[in-house]
Amino acid sequence: MKELIEKIKQNHSNDEEQLEVIFTDKKRIIVEAPAGYGKTKTMISRIAYLIATNRIPNPKKILALTFSVNAAYKIKKDVAENLPFILSNSPISPVSVKDKVFATNYHGFCRRVLRLYGYLLHESLRNIEYLRGVDDSKIEELINLEVGLDFSNAKRLSDYNDAIKEIKIQYLEDNYSDYIEKIKFYFLPNGYITFNAILLLTIELFKKYPAILKFYRTLFPIVIVDEFQDTNILSWTLLQLLIGEDAEVIFIGDPLQRIYDFIGAIPDLMTEATTKYDLHKIELKTNYRFKNNQQLLLLDKNIRENAKNPSSPSIQEIANIKTFQFSDQTEEAKGVLSLCQEILGNDPASKIAILVKQRGRNIDEILKAFKDTKFPFFYALYGDEEKEYIEFHQKSLKEFLDVVSNSGNKINKRIIQRFFKKVKNIFKNSDDEIYNSLLILLETFLNRIFIEFSFLSMEEKIELIKDVLESRSLKQYLGYVESKIIISTVHGGKGLEWDYIILPDMEQYSFPNYPGLCGICQFKNDCKINWNLASRIPDFERRFYSELSVFYVAVTRAKKEVFFTYSNKRIHHTGDERDTNVSCLLKLPGIKLNYQ
Repeated sequence: MKELIEKIKQNHSNDEEQLEVIFTDKKRIIVEAPAGYGKTKTMISRIAYLIATNRIPNPKKILALTFSVNAAYKIKKDVAENLPFILSNSPISPVSVKDKVFATNYHGFCRRVLRLYGYLLHESLRNIEYLRGVDDSKIEELINLEVGLDFSNAKRLSDYNDAIKEIKIQYLEDNYSDYIEKIKFYFLPNGYITFNAILLLTIELFKKYPAILKFYRTLFPIVIVDEFQDTNILSWTLLQLLIGEDAEVIFIGDPLQRIYDFIGAIPDLMTEATTKYDLHKIELKTNYRFKNNQQLLLLDKNIRENAKNPSSPSIQEIANIKTFQFSDQTEEAKGVLSLCQEILGNDPASKIAILVKQRGRNIDEILKAFKDTKFPFFYALYGDEEKEYIEFHQKSLKEFLDVVSNSGNKINKRIIQRFFKKVKNIFKNSDDEIYNSLLILLETFLNRIFIEFSFLSMEEKIELIKDVLESRSLKQYLGYVESKIIISTVHGGKGLEWDYIILPDMEQYSFPNYPGLCGICQFKNDCKINWNLASRIPDFERRFYSELSVFYVAVTRAKKEVFFTYSNKRIHHTGDERDTNVSCLLKLPGIKLNYQ
């Protein structure tokens, strides 16, 4: 054991906070882990230590839950690759190590439960892997499923989806039974299941059959949750059921990276959970991503200080960030293109991401500049709710299920190639850049199956592909695209990193945008926030924190350098040019614009 402890200490460079997470005897902890602070490495070492100290006797396991499909499989990969090395001198057999950890996302866990015990609620759940997952947010799409739903019933389901996003707890409780009955009556007999129903039916199963819940509490005495700040009300309800009186709990997250509030991530959940479970809090303090970059270290630190106390942040040293100012959007677009050319000229092996808050006329100018000069880039300006994005995943999923079924529920490289060829044939006549982009992403993802995820069994590979397509998660593989330049939204880039990040359109009404903060702001003349007045504006502080979180996620995608660009004029949604100010986010205390 002494040798194992020394190996872990060396592996973590004697980082005091990381080692406290790994070796603590406290059964319930919460870890605040900013971007680049080594949370995944720390989590894997913690798991290794728990296994080596026999905290998980057979047949018990650690349950590692996370927000996204990609993050869950990344944990599986890290467990498979790193645990055997860490435990190489341990009496625990490295071959059996991976059997000690069940890593999945919330939907993956619930599917597993329903596959085994869902028949107690409805016979169709025996074959949940054959049920087609559907979104319940759009009334028209629910009606078009032709499962017998009229407008009134479809609207009730859609309203329930809205209530989940808006965290209307009383509404959710009052309409809980009605939602489940509609799923049982309309969806399950017709081969469909909504994504929300996958969690709700598991919650119902645990409530209705306490013995099943007790079994899972016993099987998983230790629960680890990554990206905890992104947890929504259904996932939180499920977690609270799974965590029994004797359970060990490790929540890992960063409140400043909670950028999914628009789909229901619970505000201040880390604080709520700390109080509820009397969690011991540990803050990771060393940024390893920026360890050799003083300016990005300062930028990271100063943004976090603004988040802690926006009216009077504790700033010790100013971050100087290279910034480019332009007369109008056309000149800015040319400048961004020129900057990319210069970066690649000086650092040919590097990769660049141009990240924006949202699509609009301003980013269209940048796209035009790249297209006019035929300078290659990868287009990724699409969101989860884009019609083309949804359609591509749905059609790909249908083709995949057909191909796998016709192949006797087996896959290999040849079968995967046949599947991709079928999808490519569906969209062969489309010149839409979203479809073309998604074809590249699909091919990129499929290639990783037999490289990065080669350790998975055939059944797990099938499940991974189905999970990614069903949850519409192809954009999570942007980081593997070979293109030197990616143009994406900030949300599309979360969890990924590139050598250089360019944040264009850092101006009023773009970043922040009108719905985010500018709509209620009273400092439009100079975009410099006066917190003595701002504190009196309803909802201002919450919206500011939300915009600051997106900004923080954007800048922390960089490994080498961040660049800001902005214009003196913006393009209004009517097409008119209008004078504008530099973004209030670039006027935060602790940030100095180093004009180039």
